[in-house]
Amino acid sequence: MAKRIIGALDIGSSKITAIIASIEDLQTPRVIGLASVPARGIKKGLVVNIDEAVNAIAQALSAAERMADVTIGSVHLSVSGKAILSKNNKGIISITHEEITQEDFFRAIEASKTITVPQGYEILHIMATECTVDAQSGIKYPIGMSGSRLEVNCHIILAPSSIVRNIAKCVQKLAIAVESTVFSGWASTYAVLTDTERELGVVLVDIGAGTTDIVLFQEGGVVYSGSIAVGGANITNDIAVGLHLSSLEEAEKIKLHYREIMEADTVGTAPAPKTEKGTKKEKDAEEKVTTSSSDEVELKFLGIQGLERVSKDTLEKIVRARIEEILELVREEISRVGYDIKVPAGMVLVGGVARLPKITGIVKDVLSIPARVGNPHGLEGMIDEISGPEFATAQGLILYAMLSPEEGASSSGGEGNMFSGLTKRFQDMFKSIFP
Repeated sequence: MAKRIIGALDIGSSKITAIIASIEDLQTPRVIGLASVPARGIKKGLVVNIDEAVNAIAQALSAAERMADVTIGSVHLSVSGKAILSKNNKGIISITHEEITQEDFFRAIEASKTITVPQGYEILHIMATECTVDAQSGIKYPIGMSGSRLEVNCHIILAPSSIVRNIAKCVQKLAIAVESTVFSGWASTYAVLTDTERELGVVLVDIGAGTTDIVLFQEGGVVYSGSIAVGGANITNDIAVGLHLSSLEEAEKIKLHYREIMEADTVGTAPAPKTEKGTKKEKDAEEKVTTSSSDEVELKFLGIQGLERVSKDTLEKIVRARIEEILELVREEISRVGYDIKVPAGMVLVGGVARLPKITGIVKDVLSIPARVGNPHGLEGMIDEISGPEFATAQGLILYAMLSPEEGASSSGGEGNMFSGLTKRFQDMFKSIFP
């Protein structure tokens, strides 16, 4: 098989990440070019200034192309925003021949599209979650089986056409084609979730700057996808207000160095005087140091005018309160559509906020479920700079594209190309539609 060059573009509210990968003979994709630049013209997943967005995208793509020493003609795009919707529906068809074929499977998926699509929306993805042949349910791969009736349960993700088209227009203005448009939360699942987690039941929560994406799995299939309009930018705003800072840029500095601040030595902390172990003098010395020390840490290294110190306790309360609110909103959103957030495999956190210390502990305290930070995997090459949870979507776009035929044009990007290339590398496309 010839070498494929795949481009991915994760367009977020705080950063735009471009990745170029090389794939040969279905081997592990190798990253040969990457760049991440501050986002401009994007707010809460929406294009608010097309010229600024185009310039930022051009900057990221140009830098990635220079590193890879290639010029790409197309990319796979991420899309997010609170307007993302999802529905579950069943496609049912009769089988009149001896065995269920690929065409039958896709006819059943096509039949599942008989949902009411809200005005101004389009279908972004259709994923099969389970098949039933006659009375036998729980089937994942029905091709070749005998039966007279095929049912396919499908999960359908919808997005406003205006959002999809405006993001695509930003790329097309650079004379680059859009291979597929992928819900960012869905792309992240390819890079961080395990088969065991999907089968047990897991909720992926991608806390970006402007939005928090949610994808819920039960018994191996995705049952809910959505997004809420809060994220890391709200934490930045809270820090600015709580510490009386003059700008959001200063608050962002504190958030980015939050772990370093919380691990720093406090002002006035001094080692206890050397005394014999277990003596009253030792206990008195420890008590004296404890009661006289402060929980404040120096912030001079950040160069924030008018704020040289900060209380660890105060800062932690500000950050924790907003994280708790985001988690409560996630729980409310999942409950609103009739599901329970208490799934056996718990929660997998990605996005920039997932880097904050103690965040998994906060999940356990608030939601009473296990949690882990999802560091993306599945790519080789120059991945050191994109190994953190904030790059889960960018890496996931490459993995999504690898599993889709015609370089990703199978199960996203609107109804026009929903089922193109059905005979090419069917097994790989089946994986992309049947998570």
